[in-house]
Amino acid sequence: MIDFGLLPLQERELPRLYLELAALGARAEGRPVSWRFGKPSPEELVVLASQAARQDPRLLWVLVEFLARGYDRLDPLRLRRVLARSRWPSALAVAFEFSRRAARSSELDEVAAFVLSRVAPAGGERFFLGTRAFAGELARRDVEESLAEYTRWGWFSREEPLAKELGGGVHGTLARQERMNLLRRLAGRPGGLALRDYLEALRGRASRRQATRDLSTASFLRQSGTTRGARYRLRSKDS
Repeated sequence: MIDFGLLPLQERELPRLYLELAALGARAEGRPVSWRFGKPSPEELVVLASQAARQDPRLLWVLVEFLARGYDRLDPLRLRRVLARSRWPSALAVAFEFSRRAARSSELDEVAAFVLSRVAPAGGERFFLGTRAFAGELARRDVEESLAEYTRWGWFSREEPLAKELGGGVHGTLARQERMNLLRRLAGRPGGLALRDYLEALRGRASRRQATRDLSTASFLRQSGTTRGARYRLRSKDS
């Protein structure tokens, strides 16, 4: 039985985790270095990868793709039991959220619902450890513009771990509050923004129709011009 108390992985152990994931069928490459986790079962390996993904963002990409394509190689009941022993169960929930967007499979939806049925959200913290300067601009944006796949499970991040092999049109999602935070930031720049600027910043995470609706309903925006020439700026406090 794997001991999750040995986390985090040491830097030298990460290549072994990638090697074990590759043996399970994940698209990864590693090396047979020594590590402290023995011979984990497939379910233990997946949970271990979800925990280590907080220290190595590449692991989340590998895990999302594996779940989207190889979830049927796992025993859902065993996976749920192993997950219950982990420190951050909701980390695997994030991987399932993105894999479900990629696979669009009702069976995967059912597996995820069963495995995660007893998982509680995290307490509201950045998903990735040590990747941003504390209280820096990028860290602030991670919180204010976090993707829904993270915030749904109590995490913050803008990382979109969806490999192009899963389909070029697959994206994470931004909930309304996070879209409004993005709009505030863009509208505060010199010259404000146009619809095309907002669409570019969204990067496919909301439709053009939704973007148009956001611009027309955001009470903090002031519009100048019409149709394609319309620009939006922050409304002054006395207007």
